[in-house]
Amino acid sequence: MKRVLASLAVLAALVASVVAVPAGARIHAQGFGVVWDSSIQVLNLSDTEAATIAITYYRQDGGVEVSPTDTVQPGQSNTYYPIHAPEGFNGSVVVSSDKPVVVVTNLIVNTTQKGLGSYVGFQQGAPTIYFPLVMKGNAYNTTTFNVQNTGSTDADIIIRFTPEAGSTYPPISDINDTIKPGAAKTYDLSTLSQFSGITKWVGSATVSVVDVANDSIAGVATTVNQRYPSAYQLYTYNAFTNGSTTVMLPLIQENNNGNRTSINCQNIHQTITTTVTVTYIPESGYGAKPAETESAPPNGVAVFLQDYQGTTRWVGSARVTSDPAVPLVCVVNQQGPAYGTGSAYEGFDPAAATDTVVLPLIQSRNGDATRGWVYTSINLATADGNPHQITCDFKPAPGFADPPNVTRTGASVVFLQNDVYGTGAKFIGGAVCKTSDGTGLFAIVNQSRQNTPVFPRDTLATYNGFNQ
Repeated sequence: MKRVLASLAVLAALVASVVAVPAGARIHAQGFGVVWDSSIQVLNLSDTEAATIAITYYRQDGGVEVSPTDTVQPGQSNTYYPIHAPEGFNGSVVVSSDKPVVVVTNLIVNTTQKGLGSYVGFQQGAPTIYFPLVMKGNAYNTTTFNVQNTGSTDADIIIRFTPEAGSTYPPISDINDTIKPGAAKTYDLSTLSQFSGITKWVGSATVSVVDVANDSIAGVATTVNQRYPSAYQLYTYNAFTNGSTTVMLPLIQENNNGNRTSINCQNIHQTITTTVTVTYIPESGYGAKPAETESAPPNGVAVFLQDYQGTTRWVGSARVTSDPAVPLVCVVNQQGPAYGTGSAYEGFDPAAATDTVVLPLIQSRNGDATRGWVYTSINLATADGNPHQITCDFKPAPGFADPPNVTRTGASVVFLQNDVYGTGAKFIGGAVCKTSDGTGLFAIVNQSRQNTPVFPRDTLATYNGFNQ
């Protein structure tokens, strides 16, 4: 059995995925004064053969906590909640499989009204990873991030922080550390000595291994908004392993039932200043939206903030480019300010587009009406920005019937899956979406609650689909 290293998932045949859990597993780990939990969902990409998997839980000191095995039936998914590690565990996970699988993890912060974040596993690590947006004390927002060693020997790392371009935030000294194989370490800006005495700071973080020929790492960041002590908001995203001169963003919102997005793009070139341009692509039924530009110096972040209180409602996708053409990494934050909801997702490199995307976790009518039904929306964008036919095939978890496929045509398409069966019945599983003509495709999945009775509450989490 081979293993795939990733901060959270596997995509290639006969590989495994590494799951870096930002705050631990069943993770009754403490952070920001509250208890955290995680869930893990593993989807078998084979429609004909069962997958035998091993889930290895690594403590931060590199020791193995527990390593259970299981079987995932063809085309189905297994959900682990609570997870296998004991209460108090704070570490990382490697999922090994003899068949291709993908993995998604939900992160839960147990304030009075639970907050939700989501991220996906990496197929492999990289010598350098990028966190384009980290902060401390910025409008109640503070970031914690995990770095996982995806190699087989100890990894010596260097963490470098860069203040927001044009700001007066002070420089931060580098962090040098060592991480054991498979293990992950947590870096919380609220407790790091490098940030002591600093009340507010916004910028980026770049993490590199010293031995680039032999070592690799992966990572996950979560920004915690503590505005409401009873209802923390989580913005969780995967670290980037590289950048691209064009970035695709499958879902952008403005004044959409009180929801908005912000686009945050870092210029990861070390010497060249560039102009970042965002071109907006409307979903069917919405009008044109003018392009926007901002300048970004080396390591600088260009920010494009959409409104949530105006009169014009807009939903669609976006394409981001740089001139001169230098690599960018982009994170999109989604927010419902009046409801206390928030999430983040990573922009896509068009070169990574495929005609098929795999979505490990899809829910519909999960839970109950008292707390609000949990559901997912599938948000897709074509890589060329032109309309194409897209079909999504649902993959039920054991015990659920197979729902009908859904087909739409467009350059930017949103499937609001409040009721997958159309009968009010519960569904848990995954999905595979595909274009009819081989055009490249990207997808993100929003997880939310319908008619939640309590506000504020962070009921929104987002993860990126896997291109296959």
